[in-house]
Amino acid sequence: MICFQRLLYIPLLALTLLGCGTDNNFSAVSTSLQMSDHNTAERCSPTRLPTSQHMVTSWRTAPSDALITHPISALTVRQFFAPHHDSDRIRLRLSNHYSNLPVTLENIHIAKEITPGKAELQPNTECLLTFAGKSKITIPAGQSAVSDTISYPLRAFERVGVSFYAPTLTPQVTRHLNANEILFMSIPGDFTKDPNATPFMAVPDGYTSNFLAIEALEVAAPKSVRTIVTVGDSITDGSGSTTQILSGLSSPMTSSDQRYPNHLQRRILEAKLPFTVANAGIGGNELINDALLPQFGASLLKRFDHDVLSVTGLSHILLMIGTNDLGNPKLGQSITPEDLITGYKSLIERAHQANVKLILGTIPPAEGTVLKGLPILGNLPLPIGILHGSAEAKKSRDAINAWIRTQTLSDGIVDFDQCLADPQNPGYLADEFNSGDNLHPSPAGYLAMAECIDLNLFITH
Repeated sequence: MICFQRLLYIPLLALTLLGCGTDNNFSAVSTSLQMSDHNTAERCSPTRLPTSQHMVTSWRTAPSDALITHPISALTVRQFFAPHHDSDRIRLRLSNHYSNLPVTLENIHIAKEITPGKAELQPNTECLLTFAGKSKITIPAGQSAVSDTISYPLRAFERVGVSFYAPTLTPQVTRHLNANEILFMSIPGDFTKDPNATPFMAVPDGYTSNFLAIEALEVAAPKSVRTIVTVGDSITDGSGSTTQILSGLSSPMTSSDQRYPNHLQRRILEAKLPFTVANAGIGGNELINDALLPQFGASLLKRFDHDVLSVTGLSHILLMIGTNDLGNPKLGQSITPEDLITGYKSLIERAHQANVKLILGTIPPAEGTVLKGLPILGNLPLPIGILHGSAEAKKSRDAINAWIRTQTLSDGIVDFDQCLADPQNPGYLADEFNSGDNLHPSPAGYLAMAECIDLNLFITH
């Protein structure tokens, strides 16, 4: 899915920017979190895993591109997210996957957030993250880097901020487009340890709300705990979960962590099941072809190994994708239901070869889709969004969903289409689940998606 109010605002800026089950070990994890947050030496010290634990992915975002980002130089970047699992040992994964240039970052700090949507950090909660013992890291083009593991007590949904300093001109940074979070940048200087918001400014949401360089937070957990990766397009990514996407103006964050993978994690925690949920959705992404615009990512068939199969602790995949294959304009090409079904079969086979279970989700309703034109082009009306709700797209979507419901190749299904549809108008989102564009769910819709998932799919497989 594409949230055009946010995702298509910046194409013409490219040249300018580029030129410049209950487990008894759960209680043990919670008990270990009683470590004093005020003992910095103990809290931030390098650590090794006990033999009873392994690393899992507590939070993740999928890199989309490095085409259009802020050229950053001699300033600090601060960005926030919510981990999904309790732990007392953490490490951070950084990505330079799509850049053609090496990226140098230093003084990378993690600290706890005070208020969502603001840059302040809780004093005396910061820790320096090192890489092979050093506070500075240069990541080669196309590579990633993982920090040293440190002691750091953290609970699920206890939001954290990661701050890093870019000491030199960094014109190209691998990012995840449309973070549904506020990105903060500072005035010139290194403010990575400063808990105050004064040096920072929020980057306008309508301009870009990227995640820059950060890719995953990995944490120590009992060996029974595994990672579920939710993968797809902007519905998995959470477009419309935090802002008014059709307001015509940048709007303040009104809520946080309301994506369906966040709600799925809350259900899993409530049920005391040994899973953590990672999000590999990218807005505008497609299954078969590279996306309409480069910032919407490579096709899922291409990015599956990096964004899904390589995720630390992976045991299950929950896959829902296809609307953009049917709705995005194609030059001299049409995508048929058979094309998508062939793609699904390929991913199921690749997952099973990796000893990973894959659960398929049906494609949600999209009739009546309304997407505004590009602000940078004078708000010209474009037919892009209309195609998602066309009669041809609906016919293909219905055929694909019918196949998903009856096939036996995957390790289960989730009928998102049925859960979100208006009972009186099955091709449309129900009013209470509609963000306003007839394509992306509202926060209530994302909650409904999570509640639609039978948790036994993970327990019995």
